[in-house]
Amino acid sequence: TAARAREVIAGLFTAFAADPAVMGERWQETLPLVEPERSRHIADYIAGMTDRFAIATYGRIFGFTPEGLSSV
Repeated sequence: TAARAREVIAGLFTAFAADPAVMGERWQETLPLVEPERSRHIADYIAGMTDRFAIATYGRIFGFTPEGLSSV
């Protein structure tokens, strides 16, 4: 399940970096334009998520939840 959890985190980071509109509105509005601040901001957003919220957000973005992570 650790590999699946990494898949969720990496997928969320990639999705938020590509399209900040899928982030929470407050986080999207304060997203820096330059690196490394931009990546740190995205990482902080993900770090603040509960497991359930991260999994649900991944499912909403990608249309599926990796097997074995529904109850993490």
